[in-house]
Amino acid sequence: MNNSEDASDEKAARKHVVGSISPFDPSASVRAAVAALSATGAPFALIGGLALEAWGIARATKDADFAVPVGCAEKAADELAAENVERRRLRIGGVAVRDDARNLRIDFIDRRVHLAELFRQAIEEASAARRVTAVRELEVPLVSLEHLLAMKMASGEPKDDADVRRILRLEELDYGKARTIVDEHLGFATANRLDTMARDAGRPEVPARRLYKNGDHTEED
Repeated sequence: MNNSEDASDEKAARKHVVGSISPFDPSASVRAAVAALSATGAPFALIGGLALEAWGIARATKDADFAVPVGCAEKAADELAAENVERRRLRIGGVAVRDDARNLRIDFIDRRVHLAELFRQAIEEASAARRVTAVRELEVPLVSLEHLLAMKMASGEPKDDADVRRILRLEELDYGKARTIVDEHLGFATANRLDTMARDAGRPEVPARRLYKNGDHTEED
């Protein structure tokens, strides 16, 4: 075998490495967040990608999201203060905490600008229902499917719309309750958009839209 053949074999055997993936283990973030929130006496509920996973919808996530009342995010973040901790305000309302040394990626979210009442109700409902999910050995209050759907509808981002469609496929979802929450906090137009998504998902609670034909009379006629 000549040198050119050796080089060719070496090139064929060489791996083509593209980037790297650092899997997110939420346990450290959840433990730290729960400890910080408990220290401040703040009520809270797990939301976001981890909540979806708890309800049986697998989706990759890079942080642990918690719904908190207005005024509690800053206090919880103070509890996690340490050298080299990154802390920033969230545009939607709340505080993000990042600490690579402790593997912490936490978002304390209050939606203070427009949806604080939705988040407050979601936290109260989770507490009243005594609903929890297990993260390793720790039990954490879990948002309801119905409130989680409303939070996703509020975002309007493509990935959140995709999450709504996944939630709509779950039999555990109380669609009437979810629609009421959406209508109350997000308005008539968003509730109608939810109906369209539910119809596309085959939800039996939403009747098929009747095709309008020329000459049909509306209720106003």
